[in-house]
Amino acid sequence: MIKIKHVIWDWNGTLINDAWLFVELMNEELYNRNLPQINIDEYRQYFTFPVKKYYEALGFDFEKEDFKEVGYNFIQKFKQRKFEANLFEKSIDILEYFKNLSIKQSIVSAQEHKLLNQTIKHYKINHYFESITGIEHYYADNKVKIAQTVRKNIPFNNNEIIMIGDSVHDYEVAQKLNIECILMSKGHYTKKRLLKCNCQIIDDHIELKKILS
Repeated sequence: MIKIKHVIWDWNGTLINDAWLFVELMNEELYNRNLPQINIDEYRQYFTFPVKKYYEALGFDFEKEDFKEVGYNFIQKFKQRKFEANLFEKSIDILEYFKNLSIKQSIVSAQEHKLLNQTIKHYKINHYFESITGIEHYYADNKVKIAQTVRKNIPFNNNEIIMIGDSVHDYEVAQKLNIECILMSKGHYTKKRLLKCNCQIIDDHIELKKILS
């Protein structure tokens, strides 16, 4: 087996257990529009990239209101509660494990760049990463371009890099970069949806020790 030298992490739903928070915030928006509420299982079934499609699946009508305004307002509410979620139980353990193996680590996220960096600094884990990169706006549409930019600065072969995420989009990003992918089933997607991807699925970060040791 080729030795992995660099891990590209997703953030939301991969290192931080925050799907429940997005459900609570979305239910406020749905309530204000007289739309049906969702639970976390339904959220994991509907959530997708670009997130505009997710909003539309829940009943938002962007002929009557502007998606950018809706998305911006949602993130303003998220900012007020952004530190309420906790890291997954074994997130720091696995980051430390990779560090001790001299495996480099980066984060590529569909979260807005400044907000992303503020949040990771708050959890005091920024020192584990070579780079922390988000997108330049609040609409979580696509992170392929930023992932490609990050990849250019990683001095290893494709088969020495792996992406770890929690969504089909993370798998799509890995495909674009021509690197392997591992997906976490406890994040923002159901395991059933992830199983459609041609990659390993894990239920706990500790499984990564066996896979990547």
